[in-house]
Amino acid sequence: MKKRLIPLVALGLLGAVLTSCSGGSSSWTWANASSDGVLKYCLLIGQIDHNDSAARTAGIRDALGTRGTVATNPNTESPVEGSLKLNGTTYKVQEIEHAEQKNTAGATWDQQTATSTAETWINKHPDVDFFVSNNDGMAMGALGASNWIKDLPVFGYDSNADALQAINDGKLMGTINQNASAQAAGIYMVARNCIDDLGVDNVYKEGFSTTSTKGYGKISSAYTYHTGDESLLVDNFAITKSNVSSYLGKEAKDLIDANVTKGTTAKTKVWQSYYSATDNFLQSNMLPLFNLYKDTFNFDITAVQGDGSSESSLLDKLEASSNDFGAYIVNMIKTTDTSLFLDKIATKTGATADKPTNVPVIFWNRQGTKADGTVDQATMSDARFKYIYYVGFDANQGGQLQGKMIVDWLAAQK
Repeated sequence: MKKRLIPLVALGLLGAVLTSCSGGSSSWTWANASSDGVLKYCLLIGQIDHNDSAARTAGIRDALGTRGTVATNPNTESPVEGSLKLNGTTYKVQEIEHAEQKNTAGATWDQQTATSTAETWINKHPDVDFFVSNNDGMAMGALGASNWIKDLPVFGYDSNADALQAINDGKLMGTINQNASAQAAGIYMVARNCIDDLGVDNVYKEGFSTTSTKGYGKISSAYTYHTGDESLLVDNFAITKSNVSSYLGKEAKDLIDANVTKGTTAKTKVWQSYYSATDNFLQSNMLPLFNLYKDTFNFDITAVQGDGSSESSLLDKLEASSNDFGAYIVNMIKTTDTSLFLDKIATKTGATADKPTNVPVIFWNRQGTKADGTVDQATMSDARFKYIYYVGFDANQGGQLQGKMIVDWLAAQK
């Protein structure tokens, strides 16, 4: 069939129509975004039943006034129209879209899914004013949308290397740094204290609030211990255009805490899992840090990678492993599967409630929760184990910090 050529005049008219449909400009400006008195945003959710994802969603909606009736899991709430006063002017705020970014294989926090989702949402809402993401991977996915509006603001969380570069380039407005180096050091410090059997009263003190008596130093960042949750949490901090240069291009070796030193206790075999071999934050931030810290803490690490969707991809490897590990450092796929790992480890160590094992289980990156998204305190008190802890960042503080970062950025626009 012969192609019908569109005259140049017609193409010009078509361009005008498309420009009109996109709000009168081929790129985002604050003047256009704020002119109607309504700020419309889309929210990329990482995982519905993940407590970190829920905390970030809560922080975003709290800051923007779009959180309605408070439920146990903020990701299951329905947002409401909010109100935000910026520089003396009050704007309506509307969360026009939100969705969990799960691929067809079941993996969540998925970057490619976020790309296609962003394309769909922008086609549906060409007047969208900004995007917010539960992590940097999905934020970068949104930036990769084929119809992404130039200069459209997007906010992330994780402080991945590519996100830092995007902030420097003006493509990403900001991210939250989980203090990865302090996390890695803290996870290994707790595991080391448990292996050395310092006792439950000292495990979260030595190397944290006091100097290690075994030569491992004292972590520079402040940790908070939460009784009941059996968790040690470190604060996050925001990275924006104003301070990104202090973190851009830093390698893991540049982030190592000089106050953490090589200790004196014997080398120990440790089993450690990563929920996904493709998670950007774990593979680019945490793994390199762990690799540097493992010798400091005298660990012989057996690292296993999951597929991000099926817990059996980790549990099968755990079951097939030897029984001579001195500690288990677990990053599970589903936050509701804490007991599955404890059951298998109890079997491997011969642990019972009458004869608990001293072999510690340290959960990281994904804190164990019940089905409603609240922390599973009962499972963390399993009588078969002397030592069970979760070590990570303060998700609630981080979520509130992300929300504040968004509001601060909007307030700075003229």
